Amino acid sequence: MAERWVLDLLGKRIHLSVDGGCGGTTLGLHCAVDEIQGGGRVLWASPHMPNATRFSQLFSSLNIVEASRFHAMNLIGNMERCVDAIVEAEQNLPSVGLIVLDDWCEATGRIPSRNTKAVIDLKKRINESTTLLLISKAGTDVSGNGTEIKPRSEVILRDGGFEMWTLKETENKSKILFHNGKELSGKIEDSGFIF
Repeated sequence: MAERWVLDLLGKRIHLSVDGGCGGTTLGLHCAVDEIQGGGRVLWASPHMPNATRFSQLFSSLNIVEASRFHAMNLIGNMERCVDAIVEAEQNLPSVGLIVLDDWCEATGRIPSRNTKAVIDLKKRINESTTLLLISKAGTDVSGNGTEIKPRSEVILRDGGFEMWTLKETENKSKILFHNGKELSGKIEDSGFIF
């Protein structure tokens, strides 16, 4: 029988680089459901809300009280101000265990240094036990090896204390998550990622 992915996220600072359309937002929602089911609260910051169908599929396992512990925030405009709002929300809401910044930077090109500085500042200002998950589109690998995902701003973010995770899709549509030297393979179903 297929089982949902269980990821150890407690207190981690993660930059997840994804192939476009392979399930980065879904993985963020998967982690959000896990956090809420564990009694925590989630702050979700993005320029747009996740796909309504995927959102309702993943959140169908939560009751109305549990689902109310998901707080969506608009991630538009000055990144430093967005960080201030996220820090204030984390400090004022009880039991925040996960902060997700989905599509926190432009989909292509170099990530502006003001944005990387802002997320490194966010990492420093939140509770040590709160997980911070950044989700962005991967860069282009110019080395000629088209199978590898190239996290953008990798050196700066790694030096800033972030783990580098990548998510890609294979030709047969399975999803592969690389994290901490490990590889997790599976697929997406209504409940989230399964293996």
